[in-house]
Amino acid sequence: MADKGMTLAIVLLVAGLIVGGGIGYFAAPQTPGGSVTVTVTGTGSVVKEAPLKGATVKFGYIASSTTGLETGKPYHEQIVAPGLNDYAELMGYDVSFEYLIDDATGQAQVHLEKVQGFKSSGVTIFEGGGWSSQAQAALSYCNANEILMWSSSSTSPTLAIADDYLYRMCTADTALAPALADVMWAAGVKSMVIFQRGDSWGDGIVNLLKPIWLEKGGKVAGDIIRYAAESTEFSNYLTLADATVAAAVAENGGEPQRVGVVILSFDELPVIVKQAKEYDNIYNVHWWGSDGTAKSQRGMDDAPEEVNHIGIYSLLSRETTTSRFLEIQARYEALTAQQFGTYTAYVYDIGWVLATSVMQAQSQAGKDVLDLQAPICLNTFGVAGWSRLDEFGDRFAPPYDVWGFFPGTNVGSPNPEKASVSIIMAQYDPDSKATVFMNDVLGYTPIGP
Repeated sequence: MADKGMTLAIVLLVAGLIVGGGIGYFAAPQTPGGSVTVTVTGTGSVVKEAPLKGATVKFGYIASSTTGLETGKPYHEQIVAPGLNDYAELMGYDVSFEYLIDDATGQAQVHLEKVQGFKSSGVTIFEGGGWSSQAQAALSYCNANEILMWSSSSTSPTLAIADDYLYRMCTADTALAPALADVMWAAGVKSMVIFQRGDSWGDGIVNLLKPIWLEKGGKVAGDIIRYAAESTEFSNYLTLADATVAAAVAENGGEPQRVGVVILSFDELPVIVKQAKEYDNIYNVHWWGSDGTAKSQRGMDDAPEEVNHIGIYSLLSRETTTSRFLEIQARYEALTAQQFGTYTAYVYDIGWVLATSVMQAQSQAGKDVLDLQAPICLNTFGVAGWSRLDEFGDRFAPPYDVWGFFPGTNVGSPNPEKASVSIIMAQYDPDSKATVFMNDVLGYTPIGP
């Protein structure tokens, strides 16, 4: 009976059956990537031993910036990887998981160099491409060298490509542009001033947003203000934007709510808003943003007064608040002292999808697990909800929450002690195209169309 039990355990391991019933992770077993024939001592029986038996599976992780590394490193090392390893031990798999962690320092070229470094060390599965410019720079190399790249936060529509080596646990901004237009219109905005990061991500959103806005009857005021992604000084850009806002407010009868600044930026946000304080016109209208500014920890930490004043109402995929989400949220916030959100939950889910893929394929090679990504995601309900992907390997479009920055004492605040916090101030349903504003959170009622 002992030999029979041993044989059964090995067969199950070879099958790569990963069923996480207790925490909602499950996927049908696939054909393993290979096996090694062994003889069980004392029986003469021949069974198959899993190729990954006793292996340490290594995934790469490239933080988009040094700021992201400060939270990404402990998150991967102390929450994500231990979760994978605890589950492997529970299931009796003789496998461990480890992340090789690096930093792109905010540069697309550096990100590509880090990917090349992973390849030279034999790692062909990694999480990175957090900024679309970084994913774009690495994609051709990944395709040519069969390296699987998973992103938790790249949303550029230009990267929605079928049959490539990039998968994204987040939704592409193809869905964001019409949602942003509908929300701004519902708030009463008639003229938008576009202030954007000059990269494939910013360009992709603007190229979709502008015709949608014009078709609604809205106006794009002045020229699009497009700043270099590496900029640290924004006075020239803000001078132009300030004059454009002044003219647009005048054209709309002097009503500031009729003019909205579309801000498409990332970690440079606090620098921009602190400099914007010196420009009365642009500083005193509402700004509207995307996932790049939603719940920005840099904004709350480095420019709390300014982000609270401007609001920076930003769309972000709605969080699926389950007990599992709340558990990981509590652990993350205790570890990093920062707010947990959808994109951070995506990171955890990517880890589980990759671990499942590797165990089912019994291979650490990107090319061997590539075709497993979509079917595994289809059958995975993770920390952030259902991980179903579309035909481009991107997450299906969900409803949106609209997050703003407010003082910690504001209605709905998660922490009264903080100078600035992120609070949902509106919600958008893409099916009905309806926006519901939380006027008690806003402290005013939007004037509407």
